[in-house]
Amino acid sequence: MKRAKHAALVLCLFVLYCVLLSQGLKAGAASAFFGALAAVPLTVHIYRRIWPPTIAEGRRRRIYQRVAPSECDAAEAEYATTRISTRSSDGE
Repeated sequence: MKRAKHAALVLCLFVLYCVLLSQGLKAGAASAFFGALAAVPLTVHIYRRIWPPTIAEGRRRRIYQRVAPSECDAAEAEYATTRISTRSSDGE
């Protein structure tokens, strides 16, 4: 059922691109078709990069994980507050 839903959404996206290219940009029928044919995989790829699937949905390890553990945030904040200024305060 999920595959059918995804296929229907891709088909609707293809039709939307065909209409936008042919009516909005006044492209010819063949140009709109091939433009939509090229734009749909690109849109799906960008969509999956922005919103990656959850672990349960994809049944695989999530690619986009936080690199630094949360303990490093406290150390970074402490480092930022203890920075030493390079300017001398004696007015020279």
